[in-house]
Amino acid sequence: YTQYIYKVTQLINRNIGLLNQLFNPALVRRSLVTALIVGAILNMINQYDGIFGRTPILWGNLILTFIVPYFVSSISGMLTLRQFAKQHVTKSTSE
Repeated sequence: YTQYIYKVTQLINRNIGLLNQLFNPALVRRSLVTALIVGAILNMINQYDGIFGRTPILWGNLILTFIVPYFVSSISGMLTLRQFAKQHVTKSTSE
């Protein structure tokens, strides 16, 4: 029973740490900038006719074209931060 509680506590702490990393202000800011730039470029490519009034804009596609780069950038940044932290801990314990 004690081992179960310990494992659950570790899982909760790990998930809280992931959420803290995911909502890191610097990471959020960088992901928003990436999403705005990449999303705008992709929307110009994919919905050129809609943006310039020749066909209707597909609003679902437009929104997803901004959301996907945001999540890709956020997850990539979070994984990079975690890897950097692991390497930093490994180097400081070996010294």
